[in-house]
Amino acid sequence: MDNQRQFTTGSEVSERILETAESLFARKGFAVSLREITAAADVNVAAVNYYFGSKTQLTEAVFDRLSLRVNSERLAALEELISSAKNGTRKVEVRDIVKVFVRPYIYPAEKGQLLARLILQHRIERSALTSTIIQRHFDPMAAKFIEALSHAAGAPQPKSFYWRYVFMVGAIVLTVTDVGPNSRLERLSDGSMDAGLDAMEKEIVDFLVGGMTATSSG
Repeated sequence: MDNQRQFTTGSEVSERILETAESLFARKGFAVSLREITAAADVNVAAVNYYFGSKTQLTEAVFDRLSLRVNSERLAALEELISSAKNGTRKVEVRDIVKVFVRPYIYPAEKGQLLARLILQHRIERSALTSTIIQRHFDPMAAKFIEALSHAAGAPQPKSFYWRYVFMVGAIVLTVTDVGPNSRLERLSDGSMDAGLDAMEKEIVDFLVGGMTATSSG
C-alpha cells in the first residue's frame, strides 16, 4: 500500500477486518497473528492484503480509525465544556479539561491502552503513515487543548503550555502502557498501592493539574 492509498474502502469486509483487529490488539497485544485476525473476522489473508497490504499497514489503519473516533469524542467533550462557560453555566476549570483529555486513555481500559501503545509505538518507530495520523488527528486536537488549558489557567505566558501539553501526553501514555500485576508502580510499592483504573485516574489528574497550574519561573 503506498502513501496515497486510503486505509479502508468502507466496505463491510474491510470494516469487519478493522473491528476484529482492533478488538484482538486491545485484548492480546500486537503479537496477534494475521491468521488469528482473519479467522476471527471470517475472511482470508488475501482480503487483508487487498484492503490494507500487510499486517503492519492493517495496524496503522486501526490506529487511524481509533484516533479519529477517540479524538472526535474528546473534542466534542471539550467544546461542550467551552460552550457551557460561554453560556454562563459554569467556569471551565483546568481539572475539567485534563479529565476530558485523560479519560479516553483509561475508559474503556482495553481500547485506551491500545491507543496509548499505538502512540508509543509511533514514538519508537514512526513511519510516514503514522506521522500522517498524528498530524491529521492529534495535532489539531492538541492545539485546541493547549489553548483551552492556557485560558483556563489564566496563563501570563501561554507558550509554556506547549511544553506542558507534551509532558501531559508523555505521562499518560507511559502510565497506561505499564499496568497490571508486574507494573512499575506495584514493584516500587511492593504491591501496597492500588493500581486500579479509578485510582490511576485520580492520581494522574491530580499530578497533571498541579503541573498545568504551576507558576512559571520565566
